[in-house]
Amino acid sequence: MLKLKTSRSTELPKETAFEQQKRNLLIVDDEESLLTMLVNLFGDMYAVRSATSGADALQILAEGFTPEVILADQRMPGMSGAEFLAQSTQYVPSAIRVILTGYTDVNDIIDSINLGNVYRFLTKPWKNAELLEAIRLCFSHYAVTTHNAELAQALAQLEELNNEKNEMMGILAHDLKNPLAAIQMAGTMLNEPETLGHTDITKFAGVITSSSQRMMELIKNLLDVNQIERGGRAFDIKSCNISFLAQAAVNDYKARAEAKQLTLHYSSEGTINALADEAATMQVLDNLVSNAVKYSPQGKAIYVRVRATSAGTARVEVQDEGPGLSATDMKNLFGKFARLTAKPTGGEHSTGLGLSIVKKMVEAMRGTVWCESELGKGATFIVELPLSR
Repeated sequence: MLKLKTSRSTELPKETAFEQQKRNLLIVDDEESLLTMLVNLFGDMYAVRSATSGADALQILAEGFTPEVILADQRMPGMSGAEFLAQSTQYVPSAIRVILTGYTDVNDIIDSINLGNVYRFLTKPWKNAELLEAIRLCFSHYAVTTHNAELAQALAQLEELNNEKNEMMGILAHDLKNPLAAIQMAGTMLNEPETLGHTDITKFAGVITSSSQRMMELIKNLLDVNQIERGGRAFDIKSCNISFLAQAAVNDYKARAEAKQLTLHYSSEGTINALADEAATMQVLDNLVSNAVKYSPQGKAIYVRVRATSAGTARVEVQDEGPGLSATDMKNLFGKFARLTAKPTGGEHSTGLGLSIVKKMVEAMRGTVWCESELGKGATFIVELPLSR
């Protein structure tokens, strides 16, 4: 039997407040007397859980205990310390793992390091002061590595935001350049009014109007995205007639569809009510019907269907007979500034922000949106929102 000193009077360096944030320690040893001594040794400083076997320790982890440091005896019947530590990674991958052993077998040590992802070995017998200091350093190491991981994640997020900003600036420069150039036609109208006939003035005015509308659409979409992402848009969730909203969206685009020789079909299985923000839902449906008209070739049909599902959702489908979407398009479909291989069929303009806004709005209303498509066979956009009964 190993004789251990159980005095707790050993003075150790004070830990920082950061090191003291999380203090969970799991101890595993099949010798109950040693386990009791270890629990008593560390009990005043850490939230300690203990087990006499690897199987019992895994059960503790499965129940939700999340230790920052695990101290396990290597030689245990049934499951060695290294085997237990290896399995423990599925529950607490970031924990610092320490092996206790009274043996000096080299192969045993190598197996423990490779199999159990062991950070440190401590041999029996030990001095309490050395063991306390070793575990303190393990907690300190966990704090540092966790903090570094958080910093790395924050840095990655900053890099992503910076890349997004650069992408946005490039798109703004590209998408605003042509409309601004067109608007400069106003200078010709002012400087040479006597040389321009009514037909030229009407033409220039039309170009300036459509160009300013494109700029306004882009700016409005950017403001919408920014407002949603920073949580500045409040959604008034209440029962609304989504059948009526879908039909209104269809009616709004009938003239534009007819100009492209498209047929818009609407159907609803009775009056379907959804729990949603009425204005946001109208914006979502407007975007989807607009896209269907924008990307459909002449002479095709567009179908807008509304129904209730057995899953308790109000479902709207917008199906077109356009070019469909490639696998790459499907992957990037709802991304910000997405540029798809499919192009508008009537010279219309796309900011690449519409579907990103649709996704953010639908999810903010506790709904889901997705697309089903096969290249060359059209696309169906589906929105599901909670059903109001």
